[in-house]
Amino acid sequence: MVIALLLSDANKPLRYADLSRVALQCLYATHSMWKALSILQSAISCRELETPTSFTPPSRLLSAFDAHVGDCSCQTRAQMLWELVQFYNIPEKKNALDRAITMLQELRIQAALLLQEIELSHGKPRIPTLDALRTHLSVWQRIGFTRFLNHFSGPSDSPPEIGGAPQTGAAGDVLVSPTLPPDSSHKRYQITVEPEWDTDNLFLVARFLTLCLLLSECKIAKLKSGSPTRVIVRVDLQLMYANIGLELEALSLLPARRNAKPCDGKVKLHAQCDAMQVYVSIVTTDWVKKTVLRLGLLDFHQSLSEGLIVANSRHISCVATYASTLLVRALWLTLNTPLLVAIQRFCSHGEFHNIYCRITRNPASPAPSFCEMGEPNWFDVTLVSDEDIIASPWAMLPHVIMICMSGEGTIDDFRRLLLDNNQGNWRPSQPHNGTCQEIVDYVSKLKELNFARFMAHCSAHHDQFPFTLPDDEDALERVSDLIQKGLGKRASDTFQGARDGADDFGTGRSMNMFTIEHLVVEFPGMILKELQGKPTVYGCRLES
Repeated sequence: MVIALLLSDANKPLRYADLSRVALQCLYATHSMWKALSILQSAISCRELETPTSFTPPSRLLSAFDAHVGDCSCQTRAQMLWELVQFYNIPEKKNALDRAITMLQELRIQAALLLQEIELSHGKPRIPTLDALRTHLSVWQRIGFTRFLNHFSGPSDSPPEIGGAPQTGAAGDVLVSPTLPPDSSHKRYQITVEPEWDTDNLFLVARFLTLCLLLSECKIAKLKSGSPTRVIVRVDLQLMYANIGLELEALSLLPARRNAKPCDGKVKLHAQCDAMQVYVSIVTTDWVKKTVLRLGLLDFHQSLSEGLIVANSRHISCVATYASTLLVRALWLTLNTPLLVAIQRFCSHGEFHNIYCRITRNPASPAPSFCEMGEPNWFDVTLVSDEDIIASPWAMLPHVIMICMSGEGTIDDFRRLLLDNNQGNWRPSQPHNGTCQEIVDYVSKLKELNFARFMAHCSAHHDQFPFTLPDDEDALERVSDLIQKGLGKRASDTFQGARDGADDFGTGRSMNMFTIEHLVVEFPGMILKELQGKPTVYGCRLES
């Protein structure tokens, strides 16, 4: 539904009969871009408040960009979004963001007026001004979108040039999606723009955030019993588009009667979802490559190109879990990224508990190392209560939030309890009336946690790619070999040791300590609201 404005070729021919559909897509896209940048603006504004109790926060801010992509890169995108908030939290960047939001409001009105004109002309002789709209670019020019590209496709704090021809290269570059074999039965959109990460290009930022927003807004999780119990997440684009339609109707921006439809059937919806997921995944891997170069790790960058980054059959690009986690862990130390670990734990009595730890860089910690498992003095671990999260000044900062599972047994045991809870079959064997000694003992262990080492163990044990490699190649051998090539034998040996020692540490298959379910960037108080009460799959509506 937003493909015509965000992922299509500017010079794509346009039939007169398709004008209303494309105009409606442009309206949905400009509204979604406005919404995405407004959320970023609100998140930056929240940082300027003195205490968490000085305002009533919405239920979600930055976690609205928690896209379901299928590339197992949530830890990477969380850090990308955290860095984005830091980048735009200076006066010049905030001014640029304000200007972009104002212009998108204007574009939204122009798209609505164009759609209204097209709908009123339905069944009548062709109108010359509409007949002249023969390409997507001509529609963009009509609603003013090329002006937006002119203003915001360069450095975000640079004053826009007055006059001159529209620059459309930012939205209509080279074809990057490989051509599908002729016998492919799954319809796909070709991505005709170059996916790129550039924090200083506000158009690219808006496009990335908009697609993340659309892939996050209506996520549905289904728990499937069996061995093992599985959690299957999908994006309901039809529901998401319906919600956008309601928002536009509330703003009186949709014609009362219209011929254009927001959706074109399930096959095209799946194709649109694929295109958005592919784009977001490639931008994510572009961030990884650029960050590795920024750190001066040229050999590691070469290893990424030689096989630590792989695209699956749907063209979704994935970075090996251990490699991306090493990078993110180093950035947490280098940039002093604040983290909050939210642990969902079932005790042996069947009761559910939420436990929170704040993780910060130890000021005395050495420079981060890609070759070491991790030392206790790299990070400080502080247990925090619900009250701390509600009232502490640090809670006014966005954190990378780590949603974790914990309990006696395995991940499968946890998910079975989650399934029972969702189906209403969950009954604690010994309901608690007071303090749970088991949790008291567990919290004592958490205080001694070597967090850096935990990240190495957990990411090494995790599937390195969320799919089977071609010719059934062993993913662990590939990652080990390329880690050695890019970072040295010591780093490769550390990877092997981290994987072998995961269970003994209490992660991996074991959940004696905890294991990561998901990472997202958000304000701690908003996460607290989401996780209070019964266990959940974060950010998703659970489907029975």
